[in-house]
Parts: sequence; structure tokens; C-alpha cells
Amino acid sequence: MSIELLMPGLLLQQASGTRNSNSTYRVICTTTRGGQEKPAHMEGTPGLLAIFTIAACFLVSGAQITVCTEEAVADIVFLVDGSWSIGTENFQWIRQFLFTLVNSFDVSPDLVRIGLVQYSTRPRTEFLFNTFQDKKDILDYIINLPYKGGGTMTGEGLDFLLKELFVDQAGSRIKNNVTQIAVVITDGQSQDNVAPHALELQRRGITLYAIGIKDADEEQLKEIATKPHNQHVYRVSDFAALQGISQSIVQVLCSTVEEAKRQVSQVGQDCSRAKVADIVFLVDGSGSIGPTDFQEVRMFLHNFIEGLDIGSKKVRVGLAQFSDQPKLEFLLADNTEKSSLLEKVDQLEQLKGGTATGTAIRFLQREFFNPAAGSRSGQRVPQIAVVLTDGDSVDDVVEPAKELRHHGVIVYAIGVGNINKTQLQAIANRPSKHFLHTINNFQALQAISQGLLKTVCVSMVNQRMALGQKFADIIFLVDSNMRPIEFQQVRILLQRLVNQLNPSRDTHRLGLAQFSQDTEVEFLLNALTTKNDYVAALKKFKLRPSGDRHLGDALTHAHGEFFSTSSGGRAEKGYRQFLVTVTGGDSVDSFRRVARKIRHDGVTIVSIGLGTSTLPKLQALATKSYVYQNTAIAPALKVLFDSEEKANVTEVCSDASVADIVFIVDESGSIGNENFQLVRGFIHKIVEGLNVGLNSVRVGIVLYSNKASAEVFLNDFLEKSNILSYIKLLPYRGGGTNTGEALDFARKNMYNKNQGSRKQEGVQQVAIVITDGESQDNVTSRAAALRRSGVTVYAVGIKDADEKELTQIASYPATKHVLKVDNFADLKTLEMRLKKSLCYNILQSSVKSMARTFTATKSCVETDEAELFFLIDHSGSIEYRDFDEMKNFINEFVRTFRIGPQHVRVGLVKFSDSPTLEFDLTAYPDHASVVKAVNGVTQIGGGTRIGEALKYMGPRFLNAEATRGHKVREFLILITDGKSQDQVRNQAKMLRDQNVIIYAIGVKDADDQQLLEIAGSKEKMFTVNNFDALKSIKNEIITDICSEDICKDMKGDVLFLIDSSGSISNEDFNKMKLFMQSIINKSAIGLNEVQVGVIQFSDVPQLIFPLNEHERKADMVQHVETMEQLGGGTLTGKALSFTSEYFDPHRGGRTDVKQLLIVVTDGEAQDQVLAPARDLQRKGVNVYAIGVGNAKYQDLVEISGNRERVFSEVDFDALKALESQLVLAVCDVDKDCVRTEVADIIFLVDGSTSISTENFKIMQNFMMALVNETTVGEKQTRFGLIVFSNTPKSVFTLSQYKSRREVNTAISELVAPGGDTYTGEALKYSLDYFGKNYGGRKALRVPQWLMVITDGEATDPENLRQPAEKLREDGILVFSVGVVGANKEELEIMAGDPARVFFVNTFHELETLHKNISFEFCSHTKPVCNQKHGDLVLLIDSSENISPTDFIVLKQFASDLVSSFTVAEQSFRVGVAQFSSDTEAEFYLNQYYTEEEIVKHIKNMRQLGRETHMGQGLDYVRYEFFRTDRGSRMNDKVPQNLVLITTGPPNGVDLHAAGELLDMKVAVYAIGIGKGDNPIKLRQITRHEGRVFSVLNFASLEANRRKVVDAICSSSIIPNPQSCTIDIAMGFDITHRTTSRRLFDGQAQLQAFLPQIIRHVSSLKGLCCVADSGPIETNIGFRVVEQDGTVVSDYNFEKYDEKILEKVMALETAQKTYFNSFLLRSFREKFQRSNAGVKVLVIFSDGLDDDVMKLKLEAEHLRTSGKGVNALFTVALEGVQNANLLQMVEFGRGFGYKQQLNIGMHDVNNYILTQIDTVAERECCNVMCKCTGHEGIRGPRGPPGTKGQPGLKGHPGFPGEEGGIGERGPLGPTGPQGLQGCPGMRGVKGSRGYRGNRGDDGDHGLDGINGEQGVNGSAGVSGERGNPGRPGNSGIRGEPGEKGQRGLRGDPGDSGVDSNIAGPKGARGNPGLPGDPGEEGIQAESGVDGNPGPEGRRGPPGPRVQ
Repeated sequence: MSIELLMPGLLLQQASGTRNSNSTYRVICTTTRGGQEKPAHMEGTPGLLAIFTIAACFLVSGAQITVCTEEAVADIVFLVDGSWSIGTENFQWIRQFLFTLVNSFDVSPDLVRIGLVQYSTRPRTEFLFNTFQDKKDILDYIINLPYKGGGTMTGEGLDFLLKELFVDQAGSRIKNNVTQIAVVITDGQSQDNVAPHALELQRRGITLYAIGIKDADEEQLKEIATKPHNQHVYRVSDFAALQGISQSIVQVLCSTVEEAKRQVSQVGQDCSRAKVADIVFLVDGSGSIGPTDFQEVRMFLHNFIEGLDIGSKKVRVGLAQFSDQPKLEFLLADNTEKSSLLEKVDQLEQLKGGTATGTAIRFLQREFFNPAAGSRSGQRVPQIAVVLTDGDSVDDVVEPAKELRHHGVIVYAIGVGNINKTQLQAIANRPSKHFLHTINNFQALQAISQGLLKTVCVSMVNQRMALGQKFADIIFLVDSNMRPIEFQQVRILLQRLVNQLNPSRDTHRLGLAQFSQDTEVEFLLNALTTKNDYVAALKKFKLRPSGDRHLGDALTHAHGEFFSTSSGGRAEKGYRQFLVTVTGGDSVDSFRRVARKIRHDGVTIVSIGLGTSTLPKLQALATKSYVYQNTAIAPALKVLFDSEEKANVTEVCSDASVADIVFIVDESGSIGNENFQLVRGFIHKIVEGLNVGLNSVRVGIVLYSNKASAEVFLNDFLEKSNILSYIKLLPYRGGGTNTGEALDFARKNMYNKNQGSRKQEGVQQVAIVITDGESQDNVTSRAAALRRSGVTVYAVGIKDADEKELTQIASYPATKHVLKVDNFADLKTLEMRLKKSLCYNILQSSVKSMARTFTATKSCVETDEAELFFLIDHSGSIEYRDFDEMKNFINEFVRTFRIGPQHVRVGLVKFSDSPTLEFDLTAYPDHASVVKAVNGVTQIGGGTRIGEALKYMGPRFLNAEATRGHKVREFLILITDGKSQDQVRNQAKMLRDQNVIIYAIGVKDADDQQLLEIAGSKEKMFTVNNFDALKSIKNEIITDICSEDICKDMKGDVLFLIDSSGSISNEDFNKMKLFMQSIINKSAIGLNEVQVGVIQFSDVPQLIFPLNEHERKADMVQHVETMEQLGGGTLTGKALSFTSEYFDPHRGGRTDVKQLLIVVTDGEAQDQVLAPARDLQRKGVNVYAIGVGNAKYQDLVEISGNRERVFSEVDFDALKALESQLVLAVCDVDKDCVRTEVADIIFLVDGSTSISTENFKIMQNFMMALVNETTVGEKQTRFGLIVFSNTPKSVFTLSQYKSRREVNTAISELVAPGGDTYTGEALKYSLDYFGKNYGGRKALRVPQWLMVITDGEATDPENLRQPAEKLREDGILVFSVGVVGANKEELEIMAGDPARVFFVNTFHELETLHKNISFEFCSHTKPVCNQKHGDLVLLIDSSENISPTDFIVLKQFASDLVSSFTVAEQSFRVGVAQFSSDTEAEFYLNQYYTEEEIVKHIKNMRQLGRETHMGQGLDYVRYEFFRTDRGSRMNDKVPQNLVLITTGPPNGVDLHAAGELLDMKVAVYAIGIGKGDNPIKLRQITRHEGRVFSVLNFASLEANRRKVVDAICSSSIIPNPQSCTIDIAMGFDITHRTTSRRLFDGQAQLQAFLPQIIRHVSSLKGLCCVADSGPIETNIGFRVVEQDGTVVSDYNFEKYDEKILEKVMALETAQKTYFNSFLLRSFREKFQRSNAGVKVLVIFSDGLDDDVMKLKLEAEHLRTSGKGVNALFTVALEGVQNANLLQMVEFGRGFGYKQQLNIGMHDVNNYILTQIDTVAERECCNVMCKCTGHEGIRGPRGPPGTKGQPGLKGHPGFPGEEGGIGERGPLGPTGPQGLQGCPGMRGVKGSRGYRGNRGDDGDHGLDGINGEQGVNGSAGVSGERGNPGRPGNSGIRGEPGEKGQRGLRGDPGDSGVDSNIAGPKGARGNPGLPGDPGEEGIQAESGVDGNPGPEGRRGPPGPRVQ
């Protein structure tokens, strides 16, 4: 490229000293390209023209370069090699290069300064930084720069720079923190050492660039340059190429200078706001620091102080030095001028000696941080200490530093060299990353000085804000009707407060109003501005009564008007607000509701009662305990108004003692500093109200805008006070709002063990997101990922936050996890609500989830038959992970039911554009097969046509009735995530008309109206924010389905006790009425069913109607509707006492049925509730306590007596969600055994003539009722029936029927044969029918019972005894049921035990007898246990905390628990130990093998007493019980179980001991009683919420026994190595494929060999560590992933299935697949769901599509994260590129790792199998090396075999060798133009472009609209007092003012000393109290004006205000 430049002769003649304005020269400048030199062409006068031509070229070149746009400030020196190796010609290129660089900067003394040194054998200064003031002079010098010549001593040149250039005398501004840069240009290797000199320059903070030309040594260039070398080292091949890199160098230098300027500017900006602080430096002066290093310390102090605004009223600085002893250098008050400070710092002399840092820190606190030394801590000035040391302290630093921090000092620590980091962490504030700095050497001090200065300045600003005095808005509301004497007291109180508070516009603001019937304002908050104004206003204040006392109306007026911004309220700025009410008596109107509203809005109410005011009313009005009944309270009120409110830890938060909580806080620019201060305060209050500590609640903080950063990790703080202090200092930076990125950041970086998360210990993980606006990135998927990782998410939205987005972020339900306010000031209204919700959910999560799952499962036992269809959306809008969540939901859902052809049948249809039947109701007979089928369902995508899908379901349900043979209840569960594209109403109605019950579940964007049309009612409609929330509604739907069955024939007494106090609004009171009406409508109401009564209460209870008043639902509902609210207080205890008698028979109660009390209250009880609640509990009443709003959690727990029955809700809307649970509670039977689950039962039924047809029918109904009380099934309870009269006859045997319906149908068809009653013969006949041939299961230890039902004496009584005894000998229990004429003695002979004899006087009494017999059945069976064997150890608390009576209850519970299992040597073994301060073994696992022996020993245990040492007990059982010689079968992989029963909460030692047991794979179950009833801490012991059981007292133990048994029986079985499973995932990367849509097209070898490979690896043989083991269970899974990680196709891990393989091979996709990071991440997620012992990933690839190092890192994550993958293999495909790189990402292959697997290699399937076998042996058998021999030689040929059948078509052979190029064919006709091809792949990102030239100025814009008037600025500083003016003439005397009030009496003086000597005359005393007014005297005449007094002398001038 050439540029032609016309130059006037002026330039040349200036250079030659002559002037010729007429001469013109043409210069053509050329650039170099590709390193080739193109010479300049010149025309014109010869001679010196060449030189000026070059200069002209320089100018042109310079004109092309963009000058650094910023006003950069820097000192830049060029160190130029001038050695002989360069030569004169090449040196010209260096001149040109320098010219270009220098011309790029704005050179001036205040901006960029340039220096130049040329070196060869010796260095020479060409010019210094301060030599030239103008760029032109420098450029002129460079043009003429002489060439030196000589050697190459680069090291000496660098040293010269340090000593001669980077010093003050040379013009360097290094001490002013100006960026220092050196650019070294050399062409060869230095003849001396460069490294030490370069290092020294870098230590001084100088940035070094090295440019090497031609033969320059690259390693030496790196020694010279600053790191990173890729940014500071440049090489060119020759001198001509220098100009080619000039632009890059310019860009880099500009960026360096501009970045430095930005940092300095930022520091300056931050420090410009840091006006006030006390900063003390504590500097190590020990002997380990050399003189040079100590000079660096001085320089650091100098530079640091230089950046501060020093002054007596600004920043003060103190300095102490220490070694063995500390030395005071200067105090905070000593120097008020920066210059004197800097002088003293520069002259600081080093002490030498040792390092006693602890002593020095104490010295610092004692000598510096006190008022005498100049500390202004009492004036709320930030106190800061900076400790700098280089060695370990010889004394303790922990306590001194702790005391210093507690003194309010923020401590920064700087450690130099090999420092003890633990000591530094103890010295500095936390978190360490903000307050602790470590550097390698003292020279690096300069590099961190600016960063530290900025940090300290920001801290100063934030601390100043935090320490600033807190002012308030205070309104006084005074009763107009109080007596004058009371009013006088109030006036005095107000006057004293004005004097003490000193109110003004900028400090405290006061307002005053009075009220009676009306409210009158005296002055509002913004009416008065000075203290004098207030004094004057109070003098005028008089009472003006206007009627009765209406406090409620006055509060309403105050709430709406007094605190508003227009009235002077400053809530939006964070000022506290107080309302002080002063009353002379009780109000005639209600005030509770409005008072609660005021308190809710963050206003603190202080209640002062005088006269006849009553204390309960005052307490109901006030906040907390701010109630006073006198006016001598001015000091107390001043403290209250001046101090910051402390948030106390409530009972519920005290109990919620363990959690990991991370605040994710928006700090975007839309918030602003002032509002962010309110956010800090909000977080501070939340944390202050939690039980924070390292072993309690841990807190972390993430701040985010464009990016997210971790401010506080969960393990950063050990103490609550420290984190509270840091919260006040949280930085605010501004920026965008990327909430999604912040959620992702928190998930990846906060909730892991290294950062303090205790997730693995079972601790609940919580996130609280606080944001003020809509996110600029996607939050939905990232929030779902966070929730799926086990984090409960709360979303707090402020101002412009999008409520829909908040719902997407938060956990389900949104009503509990989303909070929104309109502005930042309203955040304070959320504090209590968030804390309560947070703590309650933490505390109740494990209790409720476990209890509700248990209840739901229990309720569905009655659901014997049903049709259950799932209709699921698989449209394109659903992501793969979401579809997977849907399948998990279905699997968990069906697990609750008994699946079978005769029981509950399950089908599944998926839909998008059209419906597809995945499997029908008849397809799968059991739970396992249904789950497998669900897992196999795949998503195809498409639209959303729900109407068509509903239409499809009609015939399916009709077919269901046909295939079952009869109609049963039918359910359809629809799940969709969007709005249907067709109509749904009519199709849904048609289904409902078929009696199909539809549950409509909407996710994400589903349309609520359509869901309602589908479901038909809101009760059957559910909406959730994302698919991960489906699990949250599972129990609700299950409960609704099953409640109808379990509530059949249910009896119960239900009383509602409803809070009717004045604090509840009319709207909320109506919601409570709707709540009661809904439960009534859902219950089976009737005198012989469920009875309901209602009582309401406030100050007094009121009966609405008793239990026995109404028999009809309609009457109850109507009566509830007519209830009227009482108003008044909340005396809950009184109401409980009142309610108790209404459960008694004389009040309509029935003691033989279940009795429930449902208490609903919205406030804290004003009396004691524990005693009356316990009285109810002792009567057997189950109490459910529902607290709304401000209800106290502890009250609710005491009322209920059981945490599972406590509900704490935010508002009354939440009552709706509780209805189904409470209906189920009415129906739920509180018995461990609900029904007989497994037994063989034969009815032996009397069919004699004495029984009439009607009575025989009653007997049939009785038997059917007994059948209905059992779980009938082939593997559950079997029934047989024998009818007898003269002869017995089997009607059906135990093996005949497998469902309840079949058995009942057979019973209902039974016909009485008539005849006599040969009972003995019938007994004998029945013996054989318990045998195996007839379905008996005695060999399986199934209980066998014979139920004899007869109405008369036996015809053959002599034959009864022998068969009855034979039956008992065979283990068959006989139950005898006799009616009317039956012989009781005969009944006992048959039963053998009177307890099994039942007698009724009439047949009709049989109708109620079945319940009693069912209970007996239950008591004779054990629960069905999935675990057939196990080792069970009971560790029982035997401490002195347990009374002897309770210990007996405890032993009975332990005995009953053992009796629930089948105890035998080969089944369950039991061991028992008890603990207190010591632990004693009662018996080991191998001592007793029978239930009787164990129970006897347990009941004989003697209590130990003494203290509770749980940890010791846990350690003891670990060492003594779980070992093989004590009976443990751990080595045989028998489940190991420990049941811990304790009365005390665990501590850290206990948790460690429990952790050791868990590591041994022992399942720990914890039962906490009384003080040990803390489910949160117990969960830390078990690390499993389903294994925690908490009860309030010993009486409640038995109610939890069945839950414990179920938990043990349903726990997962430890995997057995003998059945070690392998999950192999197959992935495919075929990037370079044809345009075909089929994935495998173009990969012939893969298509040919993949089936062989899959079959081969599925046939892995047994393990070497297990003898004679069969094939290993191998499961294959497939996944195909797009470039961005989107899953195209996915198949779960299953056994080899040819159909699935065919689907994979036929897969079509338009998307290419890539081997990149997304692929590996996708498989990492897939393996997270695998529980296999071995996990292997095989990827078939045609080459890597991502950076190999990036993939290696991702592969490492795959190996180590979560359930890590054991091996990753790659198989190279045809057309692979860089196959060797594939091996670099592999791992786990063993010794064959060097051989690359290739799809075309011989016997590839065997190679892969061998590799997998190696991994299996390593992981399952711990065999680290398995050698596989080479293939053997081919054996001899065998004899010919018989001719076989024709074989299947073989696979294609290997491709043959590539043929030669054929002859070119004839030219064909020209084809049509092809379609435009797809755009090519995006190219590699280009390097950064050159900075462009500055564009022309744009047109001037239009004038902007005038802005709103700004807020008035704060008052300016008072000026100096002026000289007094001349006295004016005396004015006319004014009229006398109003008489003042009597002053306050002064305090009495100190007592004097007795003395007879008269003392000196005292000073004139204060005026005495005014006397009574005398009679009015005669008016005197006016006196004559006196002469003016002399003029006073002028006083000295006052101090100048700064």
C-alpha cells in the first residue's frame, strides 16, 4: 500500500534552517506487508531529502494510528539496543518504530511522559521524563537519534533504568501511583544477566515489555518481560517487520495505560466519598525484614496515605511499629496535615528484633483506639486497623485480634513471604478474601496498594453509613378526653423528649395529634424544622375534646395520613417510624385490626395508658412490650427512638437450628446506593433473627448484576456477630440484572462441601433471592436446576420485579415462597413474615413430608380397585429434563397403590398433535413392570392438542370396564405445560359424564381456564411453576383419590375452635367459615358417622352449636354462615378449657369414636395454653393447631402436642390447601395396624337349619365386612370358606380367589344347606385346607387362622377338643364367634384362649363386631416387611432425664418394636444397649434368636441414670455391636440398622459419631422425645428425613411405632457385589455426515458392528472375587445430544433390548452431533440417576469438536462429580480427524489405554468387552490389575458338522480397498442451478482490531426537557461570625406574654458537711417556684427610657469552619 503526500517546503527548510515557501515535495510512503520491505519513492530536490522523507513517512504513519482516546497518565521509557549487531540501516527502522509509538500518546507533563535510553556496552540517557515538555520536541529528537554502537549489556541497561529513570529527579511519578512502563527493544542475546534486574523493576511495580528482533533469545525476553508473557513479549523476524507490529504494541500500551488510569480513577472516585475514618497502621519492624524491604514498607505507607483525604475532621491516621515490643510512632490526633504525615512515614526507622504480633495488637487497642489518642468511635467514625507482618508471631494473636474486632475495629491483614496464614486469618476480619492479603515479597506491596486503598475506602463509606446515627419519625396521638392532671404529665413528657431528642428536619421528626370522636392534627412531621419550633408548638397545645374516645378511628387516620411522604414521613429512606398513643381510658370502638395493620407496615406502636386504661387493651395495641402506665419514661423512650431495633430469635427460629442459607442479592444499577442500604438492613434483620453459628444456621451471600460473585461462603464466619458486622459493609457495584446466571453460580459454587455446605449431612439447603427487576437472562431452567439439586428457593421481589418470574424462581407453592413489595421501604414489612415462613418450613419440612407420605400411603390401603390413566403432554415445548421429571412423578405416584389385574390398574397415553397409547390398563400386572414401562416412554415433540387426547380417552375407559368385568372408580391424571390448540370443554365433559374423575395438572404456561374446564372443579385442578414441583402435589392428589375409600363407614367427633378476635378482618373471618363449610361438605355427616360442632372465642368462648345438634350437612353449613364475629382479645387457653367438656357424652360427644379438635387462630395467646391443651390430649382428643399470621409457633405446638398436627400459614388463603388433609385426619384410624396384610384365613360357617335366611344374610355381611378390613391378594391375605351342618363342604379354597371382589362375590352367593350342627367334624375337615395343595403358606411362615361362626351347641361336642388341639399344634389360630344359642364353653375349647372368643346375643350385633375382630387379626400379624432379614440394634437413652414411669413406657415401646419383626437367626437379629454417661450392652446380635427371649430381657432392663452422652453411646455400638463376632452380618451384606431413642438434642461429638456409623453403611433411625424433639438436629444424625421421628412426650411413642417399622422395612438394600450391576451409556458424535436425516447414514461400519458390540458387552461374565457367579447384570442406555446439549433422544439404562437398538439406529435428526463439553455434561447428568456399581461411557466419534484441554477438564468433572463415572472410552469412526486426540479425554481404561479403539479394528467388540471387564473387576472386586492374554493360535480343524439350517443374512463385510480413479465420463447436460448451500461454520474469532480514528462530531442534539426540581440540598456549613453591628434604638416595649407553666423541680443537691464556720457568700440561686398570684395591683405609670449602655468591645474571631 502506498500513500502519496504533498508536503510544503516549510518542513524541510525548518530542518535545514532556511525558509522557502514555494517548494513542494511529493513523498510516497509505503507500508510493509508480510514482513517484506517496500522502499519509499521520492521525487524532488536531492541531498538531505531522504531524511525528511523518512520523517514525512513517520508523520503519515502517525496520522494513521489512533491516538489513545483516554486522557492517559503514564511514564513510559524506551530502552533501545544500540549495539553493533544492528547496523546503521536497521537502526533507522528502530527510529521509525519509536516515532510511531510516541506519536500515539498525548504527551505532556500532566499526562504521558516519555523517556529514552540507548544501551550497548554502557547505557546512555537520551532524554529523561522531564527533559521535554512537548511531543514535537521528542519526535524531532527521535528522527535524529544517533546510533551508539558497542556490545549488548541488557542487564546493565535495565539496572540503569531503575536507578536513573524511575526516580523523582528524572521526572518519574512512581510515588504518585502513576503507571510506570518500560519497553525494551533488542536484537540479540544479552552479554550479562538480565533476570535479577528485570525482577527488581517488576517488584517496584514497573510493567516491562520485551520486543525481540531477529536473533533475540526468546527465553531471555521472557526473563525481562512481565507475566503473562503472551501479553508482554513480542518477536519479529527482521527490523523491517517492526512497523508491522507497531499497531499491536500501540493498542496494548494504550490498553495498559487506560486500565491503569481507570483503576486509579476508580480508587480516586471511591476515596473521594470516603470522608471520615480513623486508620491505624501496625507495621512489623522485626529483624527478618531487610533495609530494602523496609523501604518498600515506607513507600507503601506513603502511597496509601497519599490517596486519603487527611484532616482533623476527615481521615485521621496513626502508626505503630512492633517487633518484640510495640512502639508508638504517632497517634491519630498527632497529625492533621497530610504533608506532616508523609514526612514522618518517610523518616520511619526500623526497630529490629522479634515478632510479637499479639502483644502489638493489644497495644493498638489500648493506646490508639480511645478518645485520648484521637479515636472518634464515640462519634460513629469508622475504626480501621491495617496489620502488616512478614513472620509468625511468637505469642497468641487469636484473643487480642478478637477483642480488637469486638471493639468495633475492622482489621485488614497483609502477610509477606512464607507467612502463617492461619494466624493472619485469626487477625483479619472475615471473609478472608476481602480483609486478608498475602504477597510473596515486599516489592509486591506497591502492586496491591491501590487495590487495598480502594477496598478500605469502600469499607469506610459503607461503615460510615452503618454507624450513622439512626433517626426516626415519631407521631404522638394524645387522648383529648384525659383529665387535666394527666394532660399536664403528658405535656411535661413531650417537653422533656423535645429537649432530649433535639428534633429537626434532618434528625428526629415529631408529629402531634389529639383524638376523641374526631382526630385533630396539631402538627405533622414536616411542619416544624427546629427544636425551638417544637417548644413553641407544645406551649400552644391544648386539649379539645369532641365526644367519646374513638382510638380505632384515630389509628385509621394516623395510618393513612401521618406517615406518608407528603406529611414528612421518611420510610423510603429507611427511617424507623413510631406511633406513641397516650390514652386516659379504653376506647369505645375496636382498634385491634388497624393496630395490627400498622404494626405489619413496620410502624412500632408505643402504648401509654393513664387514668382508667386497662392493661390487656394496652398490650393488644402495642408492639411487643412497649406498654407504659405512667409518664416518667422520657429516658426509656429516648433510648428506644435512638437505638436500632434488634431482631430477636423467635421460638420457631430457635428450633429451626440447623440450615444452610444463601442470600442471592441483586446489586444492579436500578437499585441505587440508598435503596441498597435498605437491602443490607433487610438481610441484617433476617440473619439477626436466625440461630446463626458454624454448627447451627450457616449463611452465605452472593451478589450479582451482570456477573455473580460470592461475598460470603457458608463456612466463612464462625460467629453471628461477625457476619452481622460484614453485612453492613456489603459492597454495591451496580450493573445489569442476570438473575439466571446468579442462580447457576450459586448452585455450582455455594452448595458444596468445600464452601461449607452440609447437604451430605442432611442439612436443609435454602436460597433467598432478592431482586428489584426482571432478569435480563433466562431464569426458568436455572431455577429448576437449583431446586432439583435439593435447594428450597424463596423469591423476594421489590418494585419492578416480575411476579411471574418470581414464581418461576421460587419453590412450590408460590404462596409460601414468593414475597413481593412495591418499594424498598416496605422490605421491613416482610422481615417477620419471611423469618417465620423460613424457620417453619425448615423445622417442619422433614416432619411434614414424612408424615404426609405415610398418611397418603396409609390412606390408599383401602383403595383396592381402580383404573388409573395418565395422559401426559410430550409436545416440543417440554425439555428433556422436564419430561424425565414427569416420568419420575408417575413412578412415585403409582408406588402408593397396589398394582395388579384385580386391584389398581395403570395405563399411559402421551399426546402432542395426536394421542399415542404407550400401554393400556391390561399391559402390566405389577408395580415393577409399570415403572419399567414408564421409564421407556420417549418424547417425540409436536403441538398441544388436549381436546383430541381427551376424546381418545373415552373408548379407553369403556374398554377398561369390559376387560375387568365390572365398573370401578376411574381416574384420569392429565399433565400439560401449555395451552391447548383445540377446544377441551366438551371432550372433558363427556369423560366426566362417563364418571371419570379428571385431575388437571398445569405446569409453566398452562392455561388456568382450560385446566378448570378439563377438571370440572378447582378442587381437581393443580398448577405448579415447573416440572420439578410435581412431587410437591403428589400427596395432595393421592389423598384426594383415596379419601373416599378410607372415609367409608367412618365415625368421628370434630369440633372447630375458631379465633374470633378483633384482629381478624371480616374477609378473613369469612374465609374461616368457608374452610369449616368445605370440611363439613367433604365429610360423611350423620349421628352414626361424623358429628361436627363449632365454638368461637376471643376474650370469652362462645358455643355456636354442639356435636349432636345437627344431623344434616345443610343445617351445619347454614348455621356456620350465620356466625357473627365477636371481636376482642385472644384468650386461647380459656377457650380450650371451655371446649373440653363438649367432647363428653352429656354434651354430645362419643368416647368410643375418634375425636378431633381443629383450632384456628391468628395471634399469640394472651393466656397459658399448655395445661388445658394437655387435658384435652389426655382425654384422647387429637388436636390440630392452625396458626395464621402472627400466631406463635410454640403455642401451636403446645396446643397440638404433636408437630405433625401443627400448621403455620402466612394468611387465611392457605386454609384451602389444608382441607383434604384435615378430612383425611378425620377418617384416619390412629392404630398401628389398619388392616391385616398377610394371612391365610378360612371361614368355618354354620349353615344349620336353626339360622334363618335373614340371619344367614347378616352372617354373610359380617364375613364380607371382615374381608374388607384386610388386604386381599395372592401375596397378601387369602381366604377360604367351608360351610357345615350335617357335613362340611369347601365352598372355595385359599388358592381360588385373588381379589376382595371375588371373595365377597363368592360369600354373597353362599346358600345355607340346612341340617344339624356337627362342629367337631367340621373342625377336623378344615385341617387339610390349610395345606399347600389348597393354597396354604405355612412354609412361608404366613399366619393361618380359622374363624368359626356358629349359633348353637355342637351336635358332636365330644369331637371338638381333639381337632381344635391339632389345629393349634399346626400353628393355626382359631377364633370362635358365637351367636345367641352358642355354648361359650365349646367356643373356648375351639379357640383355646378366651381372648379369641367373641359372643353376641343377636345376629344384628354382628354388624359392629367386625371392627373388634379386625383389630384382633391385626394384633396377631406383623407388618409386611420388604426386608426379609436385617440386624437391628436399639440404643436406648437411660439417663436421669427419664422418670421411672416413663422408662417403663420406653421399655414397652422397645418390646413392641421388636415384636413387629420376624425375629430368628436367619431373619432379624436384635441387639440392645442403653446409654447415659456410660454405655452398657444388654445383649448382642448373636445372643438371642427368639422374640420371647428378647422381649423378656428388655422388660427386665434397669435404668442407668446419670447424664446423657449420646456420642459415647454411638461410638460404643459402632465398636461393639456391628462386628461379625458379635453377630453382625455386615460382611454378608445384610442390612444394618440402628434405632436411637434419645431425650436430648445431639451436639457436634454426637454428629461425628453418627457420621462414622453412616460411613459403615449402617442405617440410623432417630427417635427424639421431649427436649430431644428437634427434627432438624436429629436429621443430622440420620442424614435422611424419612428416618427422623420426634414426639413431645413418652405417651406419644406408641403412635410412631408403625412409622419406624415401615421406615426400616422400606429402606434400600445394600448392593451386593455378587450382583454388581453395570450401566453402560452409548453416545454418538457424527459431525461430518451426509445431508441425510438418519443419524448413522454414511457410517457403514458403525451400522454393521454396533449390534454386535451391544450384544457382546451385555454378556459380561461373573466376577473373579465371587466363586461360581453367573452373568453380571449389565444395562445399556443411549443418548443423542445436539451441539448445545439439547437431548435429541434418550433411553434409560435397561437390559439389552433389540427393539430399542433398532429405534436408535433408525433415529432421524436434522441436527449434527458434536463431541464437545455439552455432550459430556449431558452424560454427567444422565449418570446422576444411575445407582449401578460400575458406570461406563462409550462415545463413538469422528473427532473432537472442542478444545482438548476443555474436554479433559469436563471429563474430570464426569469422573469426580456426584455419582462419578468409572471409565470413558472413545471409539473412532470412519473419517475420524485427529484420532490420537480422542485418547486424551479417556480415563479408566486400565493397562490397555494406549491402544486407540477403532470401529474398523478386528474384533472391536471383544476389545470393548475386555476393557469393561477390567473396569468391573476394579470397581466391584478391588482388582486393580487384570491381565488378559493374547489371542491363542487357531486350533486344528474339527470334523465336519451336520448341515445346519440356512443362516440369517450376514452383516456387510469390511469395505474393500479403494479403487483407482476411473476414466472421466462424457460431459452431461447442464443441470439447473442448485439451491443455495447452508452457511459455513463460523470462523475463528479474529484478533482485536485496531482502534479506529475518531469520527466527526455529530449534530448537536435538541435541548432536553427540563428535569424535575431536585431535592433541596443539605444546609451549608455555618460561616464565620460577623462583627457586631451598632446597637439599634430601643423598641417599644411589647405586651406581656402568656404566663408560663410551672417549671420542673430541680434535682436535690449533695448533702453538705456540718460546720460552724460561715462559708463565702454563694452565687445567686435559680428562681424559686412562683407563688400564688397576688391581688392585682394598681397599674403603674410608664417609666422614662434609660440612657443606652456603653458599647461592648469586640470579641476575638471564632474558629473557621472547615
